[in-house]
Order: sequence, then C-alpha cells, then structure tokens
Amino acid sequence: MSLRISGIAIFFIFICEMLQLSAYAQTMDGEVHLPETFPGNYIWINSIEISGNKKTREKIIARELDFKLGDSLATTDIEPHPRMFERKRFSRADSSEVVRRLNYSRENIINTKLFLMVDLYLEQVEDFNYRLRIEVQERWYLWVFPVIKLDHPNFNDWLRDPDLSLLSQGLFISENNMWGLSHQASLVGYLGSSQGIGVGYFIPWIGKGQKIGMRFAGAYRNSAVVEYGSKMNDRQILYEQGSLKEFNLMNTFTLRPGLYNYGKIRIMATNLLMSDELYNLTLNDSLANFLPGENKSVSYFNLYIEYTYDSRNSHAYPLKGNYLTGFVDKRGLGILSRDVDYFYYGIDFHFYQKLSEKWYTAEMVKLVNSSSQNIPYYFKQDMTSKGNFIRGYDYYALRGDQLYYFRSNLKYQLIKPGIMKARKEKHKDSQFRNLPYAFYLNTFADVCYVAEKFYGDFNSYNNRMLYSWGVGLDFITYYDLVLRFEYAFTILGTHGFYFGFGMPI
Repeated sequence: MSLRISGIAIFFIFICEMLQLSAYAQTMDGEVHLPETFPGNYIWINSIEISGNKKTREKIIARELDFKLGDSLATTDIEPHPRMFERKRFSRADSSEVVRRLNYSRENIINTKLFLMVDLYLEQVEDFNYRLRIEVQERWYLWVFPVIKLDHPNFNDWLRDPDLSLLSQGLFISENNMWGLSHQASLVGYLGSSQGIGVGYFIPWIGKGQKIGMRFAGAYRNSAVVEYGSKMNDRQILYEQGSLKEFNLMNTFTLRPGLYNYGKIRIMATNLLMSDELYNLTLNDSLANFLPGENKSVSYFNLYIEYTYDSRNSHAYPLKGNYLTGFVDKRGLGILSRDVDYFYYGIDFHFYQKLSEKWYTAEMVKLVNSSSQNIPYYFKQDMTSKGNFIRGYDYYALRGDQLYYFRSNLKYQLIKPGIMKARKEKHKDSQFRNLPYAFYLNTFADVCYVAEKFYGDFNSYNNRMLYSWGVGLDFITYYDLVLRFEYAFTILGTHGFYFGFGMPI
C-alpha cells in the first residue's frame, strides 16, 4: 500500500494510540488562593471544606494534603535555598512553610487523576486559626470508545509502508472512580489481524492504614505479527494468523508509605505458545532462540519489585521535581517450569528543572542489567519499545541482554497552559466544557548502548554507542494527551520526521 493513506484514518490511529498509552498532559488546573497578609509567623489550619466532588469521597481528597489538621505552618520562607530532594520532603518535619505545603497538596490532588481542576482557598476563621476550602471539578469517569490496535513494532516504522490490514478493531470500557473511592475497572477486546481480551480491577487503598492497594488483571492475546529476531538490526517479522498466543494472570500490590514514596510488588503467571511456522523460523543459527531451550511453549511465574520516590509537580507533564526508581525483575521462579530463569535489575532516574519563566530542562537515565547469559529473543531488553527508546531509531531492532540510555530536553514554553472554554451556557457543568492546551518547543540529545554478547556480530548497532539529536514540538491537550512532533538526526547519518506519543521524559 502506498503512503497515500487517508488523513482521517491516520488521525484516528493517533488518537487510539495515545489513549492506549495513557499519556499525560499539563493543563491549566487551578491554583492556590492565599490571604494578602498573615497575623504572625505561624498559623494553624484546623478545618477543611470540600465542594464540587459529586462522586468522589472526601477522604480520597483529604488524604492527599501535605499536612495534618492542627499542624503549625510557617508563613515565612524558613528555607530560602532548598537542596535537591527537599522540594518534596521525606518527612513532615523538614519544613512547615504554608505556601509550599498548600501547593504540594494541590499538586497531589491533581495527580490522583480524578479532577480536571483543583483550587485551594485559605480563609481566616479567628486570629491564627484558618480553614482550607477545596474546590474541585471532577473528570469524566466512564469511558466507552472504539479501539484500533496497530499490529506492528511501532507506529513510525508502520508509516513507512502503511497497511490497514495490520489493524485490529475493538472496544474499551473503563470506570475510573467506582464507588467514589478511585477504584478502577476496565475491559478491552479486539478482533482483526490479531485478537485479544483483557480485564482489570484496581483498588488503590485497603486496610486500616490505607497504605496498600491491589490490582488484578488477566489478558489473552493471539498475535498475527511477531518480531522473532534481527539481522543487521533489521526486524525479522512473521505475518501469520495465530503466530504467538499469550495468556497472563497478574496480581499487583501497591504500597504508599509516604505521600511521595511508592512501592510495587507484582506476581504474574504467563503461558506462551508459538505456531509451527514461527518455531521453525527461530531455529536459524544466526538468530537468538525465541523461547528458551528451543521450546515451542513455556509457562512461568514472574516476580517484579520496585521502589519509587516521586516529587514531580505533575504526573501529567512534569516541569519540576524528580522521579527516582529502583527495580528487580525475576522471570521464572522454578514453579511451573525451570526453562525460564532470568534476573534483571536497574534504575530509572528523571530530573526536571525550571530555568526561568519560560525555559525548562529535563533529563533521564535508565540502566537495566541482567545476570543471565544468552537470553532468548522474547526476553531480551527492547530499546525501541513504548517505554525504552531514544529518538530517531524507530526503524531498527535494538535488543540485547543489557541496555543503558540517557535522554535530555531543553524546553521553551511557546504557548503557556490555557483553557478554551465552551461558549454555550448549556455546557457549564460538563466535564468536557474546557479544552486545555499547551505547546513546548524543545531541543533534545539522546544516547544509548545496547549490550548483546552472543549475537552482536549479526547486529552491528549493538555493542556500540548510539547518539541522536534534534528539535521537536510537544502538544499537550485534552484529558492527559501528549503528541510529539520531532525531527531527529542520528550518528548513523540518518535523519527524518517522527511522531511520538506520551511524555518525552
């Protein structure tokens, strides 16, 4: 098929890809309103009032406050030069400055992803005693929309020769605030070149301490497009109905011991089954085995543990703060099978800084190592996946046993976050009445190294430093959607225009 594909079809695919990625956005989402003066160096907030929460329980909002009722809060800046990590405190005693605490509280409430706008009003009751009034505008929580799933390694590679037969269609249903307690239930199913179904339920807080959450999920996928290997970093892909069948059951425990500290423990059971044709193709000596031990099918358990410290001002499109994660991933616990036995560990650090009124920087570094040898292709680290990537290398297969990469952005706020409001009065109470938008110009520079010990000779871009640089435009809009337009140059001498979905860093 030629590149003369319908513009409407491409735009619809853009939207579906963005929704599936759960991308995030920076919006004009309210502010903190303070009195002009305070009666002294310290005040006490002894009560709160919440309005606008037609469905959400008050305790879900109140738990995000960065202070306890009755705490003494300083009205002056007692830390004029906070050091790194002090912007969001590890302990409540680090500072009691009222402006910071209220701003942190508002950011925390927005980061629940339950509200479009949050405004905080600090009102004097008597002398040094104050009341905090919280006004929220809830999001739309029930989503039912069609799904278009692209059966290809990535969108930019597919655009080189778009083929509409590689699309699967289905339906996605999600309720994101069940019982007003931020519970989430979802169902997705699709048919076409591939077929799949998935269900999930998330309980954010259970138990008396409300520090633990649980997520249950199950999924089945019958894939017609499978990348089974690489030669000279070109993807080897099989296009055949029923090439790979995957079944997953997952239970995840989420931990939140502090407002900015998170943990995750995930246990997953997986079954994989290859078709006869896929199995025969993977016996090529120049390719890594697709599954371990030349097996046609495997079943295994996976244990994943991570700890995260997150001080970003917005989980949507952060401009200030830090995101620091350490993780371990054990695939194969010796229960269902001893053929799968791989161990990964790594770190993922993101840093965001505001340089001036309109200038920002962002950097990230991720290191993933493995203690295993000669890992099968299915279990190798993928440098061109949705989460791991450097810009400009979408057309290549970059898989290995270890990966190390760095991404950086220098951003200029071209159009500051704003809202296009509906003109008709009948929309005044609608969650869709406001259209948020923002534009950021940026320059970027990325670098990566993908280590591959056993099959590096067949893939010349492995085991070497790869670089890219370029310019881009980030468009942030409705309900946490981010669309990136980027022009990238690479150390290979290639350059071109690429679409991106989700935050660059």
